[in-house]
Amino acid sequence: MMNVLVVDDEATEREGIKDLIRQYKFPCRVLEAENGSAAGQILNHHAVDLLITDVRMPMMNGLELSKLARKTQENLQIVICSGYGEFEYARSAIKLGVVNYLLKPLDIDEFLEVMEQVTKEKPLRDPGHETEESKVIRQVKQFIKDHFQRVISLSDAANEVYLSPGYLSILFKKETGVNFSKYLTDYRLRKADYLLLHSNMKINDIAAFVGIDNPSYFCKLFRNKFGVSPQQYRER
Repeated sequence: MMNVLVVDDEATEREGIKDLIRQYKFPCRVLEAENGSAAGQILNHHAVDLLITDVRMPMMNGLELSKLARKTQENLQIVICSGYGEFEYARSAIKLGVVNYLLKPLDIDEFLEVMEQVTKEKPLRDPGHETEESKVIRQVKQFIKDHFQRVISLSDAANEVYLSPGYLSILFKKETGVNFSKYLTDYRLRKADYLLLHSNMKINDIAAFVGIDNPSYFCKLFRNKFGVSPQQYRER
């Protein structure tokens, strides 16, 4: 049984993470704190295996808390949660030896991947609580993860799950809040983000690797998402 400390100044965010841990039956005991100062007190009195913390918080931000946690409990693992505009925090977080960072709003599949990586336990999905619509969208997300490096379309995904493109488009937007094209682009940019921070690959090669053959278009998409060019992102 792992001890997980969830830190966020928004109670709804903490509840959401706790619910996911419970729902997918990860072997974890969850502690929580509404700010970094309260979290520091918990770290002083309880052994913690995993710290999941927001970045922007009053009194002490997530990076300051991460530094404190490293001094208090050297071997604990840390996952940072941040918005798209907080890439500087993400960069600094990697230098702190953070296991991973998750973009808000949290993508359930990405959260489960990180928890599986940390706990070495697969999430237990209960088919009785998963609707047919949710199951289809999960299959489509897996299709994107498996094939994002090549040219894929809504029609390709629809063929994969035996639905019409029109119906899948409506269903995908309903279940995820974004359309298929935006989800695919965001997924590719998240992969590019990781490679910019963790590799020495040339930017043009990264663009091709994530399935965007036109480097200029890749740079435009990246700037629209992160507010800076890929080169500026890497340098900063």
